[in-house]
Amino acid sequence: MSNKKRLGWALAMLSGTAGLVATASTAVAAEAQEDVLEEIVVTGLKRGDLQVQSVPVSVAIMDSDRLEKLGAVEFADFARSVSGLTFVDSGAGNKRYVIRGINSAGEAQSALYYDNIPVTGLGGAATEFGGTQPDLALFDIQQVEVLRGPQGTLYGSNSQSGVIRIVTNKPKLGLLEGSVSTDMSNTKDGGWNYGLRGVINVPVSDQFALRMVGYYDDADGFSDNPLRGLKDVNDQQNAGGRVTGLWQIGDNTTLTGQVFYQKMETGGRPLSRPYNGNVSGTNYPADGERKASLASLEPHEDESKVYALTLEHDFGWSDLTLAASRFDRDVLDVQDYTVSFGFFRFLQGLGVPPFATAAIPQAGVYLAPQSSQLTTGEARMSTKFDGPINGVFGVYYSDRNIDYTNDIVAANPVTGRPDVSLGRVSSRSLADEMTDLAIFGEATYQITEKLALTGGARWFDTERDLQAVTNYAFFSGAGPIVEAPQHGENRDTIFKGVLSYQFTPTFMTYAQYAEGYRGGGTNASTVAYVPPQYDPDNTVNYEIGLKSSWLNDHLIFNLAAYRIDLENLQVGMLFGPGGAFSGVGNVKGKVAESNGFELDITARPIDGLQLTLTASRIDAKLVRDVPELGDVAVDGAALLNVPDVTGSASADYTFPMGSFEANIGTDVQYSGKVEHTRYDEDDFPTDAYTLVNLRAGLSWSNYSTTLYISNLTDEHAEINAFKSVNDPTRILTNRPRTIGLRFAAKW
Repeated sequence: MSNKKRLGWALAMLSGTAGLVATASTAVAAEAQEDVLEEIVVTGLKRGDLQVQSVPVSVAIMDSDRLEKLGAVEFADFARSVSGLTFVDSGAGNKRYVIRGINSAGEAQSALYYDNIPVTGLGGAATEFGGTQPDLALFDIQQVEVLRGPQGTLYGSNSQSGVIRIVTNKPKLGLLEGSVSTDMSNTKDGGWNYGLRGVINVPVSDQFALRMVGYYDDADGFSDNPLRGLKDVNDQQNAGGRVTGLWQIGDNTTLTGQVFYQKMETGGRPLSRPYNGNVSGTNYPADGERKASLASLEPHEDESKVYALTLEHDFGWSDLTLAASRFDRDVLDVQDYTVSFGFFRFLQGLGVPPFATAAIPQAGVYLAPQSSQLTTGEARMSTKFDGPINGVFGVYYSDRNIDYTNDIVAANPVTGRPDVSLGRVSSRSLADEMTDLAIFGEATYQITEKLALTGGARWFDTERDLQAVTNYAFFSGAGPIVEAPQHGENRDTIFKGVLSYQFTPTFMTYAQYAEGYRGGGTNASTVAYVPPQYDPDNTVNYEIGLKSSWLNDHLIFNLAAYRIDLENLQVGMLFGPGGAFSGVGNVKGKVAESNGFELDITARPIDGLQLTLTASRIDAKLVRDVPELGDVAVDGAALLNVPDVTGSASADYTFPMGSFEANIGTDVQYSGKVEHTRYDEDDFPTDAYTLVNLRAGLSWSNYSTTLYISNLTDEHAEINAFKSVNDPTRILTNRPRTIGLRFAAKW
């Protein structure tokens, strides 16, 4: 299907849904239905529970019911249904979250939180330090909140494009309840998948309760490796649990303790090599869809542990929150490096040092074991005065430590597994520490009953230290060589201002100015050719928006438009002989900007029917020529891996059927074309794609069952493309058509 046909189909469906909304809204006005949309609150503004329609911020909320209907168990399952939210997918556990098209190499640009626990930016490759966001299972979740636009005053570094906050369900005092669910499905070109999940809430006493969650998912692979004669290599197992304890210390005081654990293992990435390739004179023939020939295996392991305590006290005039957390993550990433060895042999033939005299193995892998720890603490007060001024003020501290070793070693041609006895190319260990101390605050002044002014600021002091050791120098074997310690520090203040006007109780407009920043970072490189560190960068957001409810709360219509300037941008660059090694550097001054809008519509036209429509236009581009990034990095070129248009539409209808309650639903998700994945001759734009999902279910008493079809049209989407001077084109693709059945019981 051509790009134009895909876009036309998607727009037709979105327009059709919009037409249904308009028609249904007329029916609502005539019939005055009582089934209105439920009130939704947002907690991510750190001022308690606020009605999402009353805050002058662009926010998307996915509640538990919506997540359940989508069958969401991981980030990608809901992200395409949120306007302005995209992601760069490099495989399980290797995703960079992107809000409003703000995407470049380096540290994470979108902050990720589980409750009060920051888990952003632990682990990463040389140019994707923010590209391995942890993906804890979405089970027993209250809601997902996406705050779009810089949230630097409240969340600090790495929130320069927005915040994704996943809110878990908390223990309930005095109530014994639980649920168990199973999921069985079959994937085209793959096999059987199954999952088992359970939760129980136990009232230990009148003042203390526990909520315990456990899950196990086993997904069969669907991508083959013809070279090794292996099928379905990208199988994935995910096991974990969560224990939360709630202690009601007094009438106004609670203490919440949380422990998370998850271990994910995959056999490889869902790769395709549908195109012929040539690297330095060596041909690599196409393998076809959902097939990619690799000489080495690519297993991936990802283990996460989270410990957190939150103390909350209500003084009457304000709420006090003390939050502390520790996040430990261990990752082992293995990627085939054999084609790069072929490129090294090409350079060897040209006499380029150090390749000229090197013993280059026949096959190889890139090994990257990483151990990360993030310790944080925050104290904040949120006022509740009767007067016109209220706000939130606090102090934050974090200490992040990452130890990683990057090895390039030979692989056994027979087994496809690492084998150091057959040769080693390089080995480098790095210890990176970053501390962040910040004082922040936001206050709102209610100038009149309808007009309000919000101002915010954050002072921060970020320090980072790097100690690198070359264990085995690139193709020379020299080592260990202890490199000179590196130290960096950044101290600054950022600001925010919002003016809002409430025309009616259900119609508000606002204008916002907000600054965001991203801390500098470390190049996790295998060789010393790449600079050890890079500097911070900044964003400035200009935004206008409206929030409105119509027809007695049967229709919600929200719209935001923005421009974001990017300054001193962290970008991916090539270093070393022949540009064979990637790393991160900075381009000074204003480099890029993102212009766009976000549209969110939700309607309840008749009893039991809910319709949603989301759409976003993202024009994220360079605003001047940047030749150091490549020949294609010219004024007007799109930022890497950013789709120009995204949208989604859904319809869910619940109705009585005898003694049962029946429900049917569908959702359509559209992601536009990506103009650039690189800025050089290896640039590979990816096509737009559309995913369609169907579901139907029954519920009775305390039981429910759902039959679903994911990826109804069996779309082979180009989720990401990998191509470089030393690597042929490979496409990371999505799961093929999957048909499954869920069953759940609760008590």
